[in-house]
Amino acid sequence: MTKRLPTEFAIVMNLEKMMILQQSELGFVNQQNYFDQYSPCHLYFVCKRPRLTINPDHFEIDKKTISIKIRVQYESEIKEHELKFYNNLGTTDAKLITKYPYGKFQIVTKKGVWCDAKVSPFVQNYDLKINSDFLDMEVLYIGQSYGVDGARTAPDRLKNHSTLQGIYSEAITNNTDSEIWLALASFEQVNIMMMDGRTKFSEKELEDDKSRMIEVSDRLNWEGINEQQKINFTEASLIKYFQPPYNKIYKDTFPNPAHKTYSECYELDINSICIEMHTSEMINCRMYSDAVEKSHSHYKTFLLHSTEERKSMFQIP
Repeated sequence: MTKRLPTEFAIVMNLEKMMILQQSELGFVNQQNYFDQYSPCHLYFVCKRPRLTINPDHFEIDKKTISIKIRVQYESEIKEHELKFYNNLGTTDAKLITKYPYGKFQIVTKKGVWCDAKVSPFVQNYDLKINSDFLDMEVLYIGQSYGVDGARTAPDRLKNHSTLQGIYSEAITNNTDSEIWLALASFEQVNIMMMDGRTKFSEKELEDDKSRMIEVSDRLNWEGINEQQKINFTEASLIKYFQPPYNKIYKDTFPNPAHKTYSECYELDINSICIEMHTSEMINCRMYSDAVEKSHSHYKTFLLHSTEERKSMFQIP
């Protein structure tokens, strides 16, 4: 009869940090010191969302508020949204400066430039009082860039990453009405152990499990899993979950004990691999795909064994 082992383990890969940017900005990532050796950036998402521009003909200012209008492109349709924010310039003598294609703008006074921004990041950080579905990002591709030269250089590797360049270029060509964005991500490992106190086990099963429990626990909590293997199964889990259109590998074949790229999970007889993402505070938008609904939170568990062989440790009896 299918059952659990007396002690089962799961590895949860939890989104720790995420930064969104465009390809031309990769060279500035390291200057931010956002990713480091403790939270390295080795995974990335290629995403799209509607193109945002600013209306060059609308700028209103009084002693209390400043008003601008942004344009959101949905294929051939364009919708406008007015944004109002507090005027802390100390003057009403200001003007809006922007040039075609109106993706960037400045607000300038006699004292100098008060605001110099791209429209999308500006809106992203703005406390919108309107429906902001247009900020949500559709996942087109998930990939990794890992090298032996250390965590800090991951964004540098992405600048010359051939797979990323190809996917990014193809996405731009096929989605001319949209903006293509990169979401750089760092995931942290959280280990879960569960002891089954309900199932009746034999003395031998309990004895065998005792030594296994110590071995697996020590490996997960102290020795650690090979970094490349950890990146591999995290990438595979995310691809299986989001089913991005530009990915091929792992979409239908994860999990699989034949894959050597994350074989340590099977060697340790891990019960489940989980991914968990909460993006509201990190990037102020939802992520989604054709297979996954829009949400600020994503969680998925993958049982590494067939249901005939093993019960999920998260399955309620």
